[in-house]
Amino acid sequence: MGPRHRPGAKILLVEAGSTSFTNLLAAEDYAAGHAQYVSDSWGGAEFSGESAYDSHFTRSGVSFFVSSGDSGTPASYPSASPNVISVGGTTLNFTSTGAFSSETGWSGSGGGCSAYETAAGAQSGFSQYPQVNCGTKRATPDVSLDADPASGVSVYDSVLYQGQSGWWTVGGTSASAPMWAARSADTGAVVDAGYVYGKSITYRDITVGNNGASCLTGLDLVTGRGSWIG
Repeated sequence: MGPRHRPGAKILLVEAGSTSFTNLLAAEDYAAGHAQYVSDSWGGAEFSGESAYDSHFTRSGVSFFVSSGDSGTPASYPSASPNVISVGGTTLNFTSTGAFSSETGWSGSGGGCSAYETAAGAQSGFSQYPQVNCGTKRATPDVSLDADPASGVSVYDSVLYQGQSGWWTVGGTSASAPMWAARSADTGAVVDAGYVYGKSITYRDITVGNNGASCLTGLDLVTGRGSWIG
């Protein structure tokens, strides 16, 4: 275990009273007031006027991570907010002996050019990359990690859930977003757009895969800048 391994980290679970937008944002505000790293595993279709709610995803000293979605393109909200780090998904590929061989873009990884949000700050130069072709609009996701259920995370539940109990494997960007939040918490830094698009992170550039858009060299609409390695 490295010097930044923090097994005693405190995890605060915040649940909204319902899936209404009002209640979800109330839960967001509570989480931001009580944690330095906030992971969001919810979202929906973009809508006109969504930028009016972006203020719920900004607070001094707090890093916000949002699942980009599990249905490919187009972009979703609040993943499209320029105030958050949008986290997409990859697939881990293994050899016949179980050794890691490669990482590719997951077909379900949410992404796309926002219909309403303008790229801001450090994100703006990347959104205008010719191969991404979002112009001045926000490009999602920013980054990614393993999310394909085929190579996902093992969970255990002693209570019957969807017809099964015990150990099974789950995935989705609802896994990759909290993994990014956890890794960021280990750095102790505010992980915002400036950090993600700067030189503080070593990325594996994912160039193979498709979610409706294609993985490309550099930024793309499947895995963003890539996965966090090193």
